[in-house]
This record gives sequence, structure tokens and C-alpha cells, in this order.
Amino acid sequence: MLALLAIAAVFVVSSMGPFFRGRALNFEARRMLSLTHYAQSRAVSEGVPLILWINTTESTYGLSVQSSFENPDGDTRAVKYTVESSLKLETPVGVATPVSEQEDEKLGITDQSLAFIRFTPDGFFDDSSVTKITIRLGTEAGLELVPMVNRLGYEIRPASNAN
Repeated sequence: MLALLAIAAVFVVSSMGPFFRGRALNFEARRMLSLTHYAQSRAVSEGVPLILWINTTESTYGLSVQSSFENPDGDTRAVKYTVESSLKLETPVGVATPVSEQEDEKLGITDQSLAFIRFTPDGFFDDSSVTKITIRLGTEAGLELVPMVNRLGYEIRPASNAN
């Protein structure tokens, strides 16, 4: 009886692995989507532009006030997240260098390898923002964070292979 239970447990555990990996992908996509909602809300309520940055080489992303608008103490409410080791962040290559509307500053982005979404004080994101963030689980699955058709926010959709 105990041997039968042990054999059944081995089969259940081996088949649950993909389930838990899929949950990690879903969780990360929802956390990033929630961060876009938070960024929009915070940009409007504080009246300052916010930068949601993505570092694909370190698999990290975060949110902070655009550096030219920070107080001397820095952004005390800035956040940084690291994705699970089985996941990979991707953004389209060839994204334009982020500059202000007057092209006189680089929007506080000092590391040119970072992709970003810039939320303006009216709650919208500007045209210099990245158009797609892909979160992949190896080669088997992925989810994308993309602007909604009406450009009022972002949404999650299954990943495509096209940039």
C-alpha cells in the first residue's frame, strides 16, 4: 500500500513541474501589469513623470520618478524586482535613445541598455516608450505586455515571435 502511494506521488510530482513553472510566468506578467497601473496612478497623483525601466541582461525591472524631477533625497518609493531564474525578459532591439520633447535631456536614463516605459503626469505613456515586453519561460511559452489598442494602458497577451 505504501509503495503504491509512493509511486503515485512520483508521477504527480513530475507532472506538476510544468504547472508551477507556468504559474511563475503568469505571476510575473501580472506583477508587471500591476506595476504599469501603479505607475499611471502615481504619475497622475504626484504630477511627475515616472520611468518603468527594464534591464533584460540582469532580468530586473523597476519604477522610479524621472531623475530630473526627484527631490534631493531621491525617490523613496522606487521599486525594483528580479524575475525568477527560469524566466527571461525581452524587449525589441533598435529602440530609439530616450530624449525629452525638446531633445535636451535623456529622461534620466543613464544606462542606454535599459528599455523603459515613461508615464507622463497626465497618466499616458509617451511615444519613446518600448512597444513590447516579453516574458519567456525557456523556449516553451511566453507572455507579452503590450499597449492596448486605445493606448490607455497595457495588456497581457500570449507571446508572438515577431518583433
